[in-house]
Amino acid sequence: MTLKKYFVYIDDGKNVFKEAIPAVNEKAARDYCAGNGEIIAVKDVTNEIKISRNKVFDALKNAGFSDIECDFVVRALN
Repeated sequence: MTLKKYFVYIDDGKNVFKEAIPAVNEKAARDYCAGNGEIIAVKDVTNEIKISRNKVFDALKNAGFSDIECDFVVRALN
């Protein structure tokens, strides 16, 4: 299953905020945010937001995670 990256814009009645949501599709991103206010917009940012696997691996190693733990997290990235 490949996850895409979405920004979901939500109005909670006091503030409008943006959440970064990994999801299989736009509906799944909307569903994840349901109940937090009115969903104003959903934007697919998969091609705009790149996450470096190497930087994530290095950051986890620097935080004291083992190689195996780092591998699990990095392999979960899209």
